[in-house]
Amino acid sequence: MNTVEPSPSFSHERLRRLAQIERWHFWFAGRRALVEGWLAEYVPPAGQRVYDVGCGTGALLESLQRRDYWVAGSDLRAEGLQAVKQNLPAVRLVQADATQLPWQSESFDTVLLLDVLEHVNDCAALRELYRILQPGGRLILTVPALPWLWSYRDEAAGHLRRYTRRQLRAVLNESGFEVRQIRYYQFLLLPLVLATRWLGRRQPVWREVEDLPAPWLNWALTRVNLFEVRLGRWLAWPCGSSLAAVCQRRKAHT
Repeated sequence: MNTVEPSPSFSHERLRRLAQIERWHFWFAGRRALVEGWLAEYVPPAGQRVYDVGCGTGALLESLQRRDYWVAGSDLRAEGLQAVKQNLPAVRLVQADATQLPWQSESFDTVLLLDVLEHVNDCAALRELYRILQPGGRLILTVPALPWLWSYRDEAAGHLRRYTRRQLRAVLNESGFEVRQIRYYQFLLLPLVLATRWLGRRQPVWREVEDLPAPWLNWALTRVNLFEVRLGRWLAWPCGSSLAAVCQRRKAHT
């Protein structure tokens, strides 16, 4: 693995917490269902080379490998990659910054960029993803939405920004991508997000409730998120705490 300094804004403690919750937490369960639905729709598994940028501790890589994709992953922190290597020894892994990826041009058919763009220079990262994608290749990404929702959670996670739909579409178009779909996610739970962020500013104990909900509550919220993903195939939600997009690399970027 290449040696890259991890971002000081994304702590080891935050990585440990994500490793603890990403396989069962309601927020990750809904995002995973959304991304896997788009993969089934846009990315047939036979012979497809899929690259997960910012793969963390590898929860999505496991699913990709089960679907018979040729899979690679990268992350900025070595701790997460070491855990992935133990669980998924056949997956190609590199430690790398999203703006400087150690791959030849046009190496991949599909790139996943899930809640990474808000941590980096977005124009530089998207130019790099454009470079490593095949002409016509797909980019599936998610980002935090609604700049007015900025809170202590963004600061703890090392975010640089939250996006509006217009802002995300603009930076994707400027980087040579054609947006196929762009939608808000977590509309149904937005009132709960607003409530917990408001309470979390006043009593830190509420911050733990959002990260580590009681099992019964997590089960209920997971059902809400999965219902929203299914219904979102036919409904365009007016807003939500996240944005998700499917893009395609244009064959010529001018």
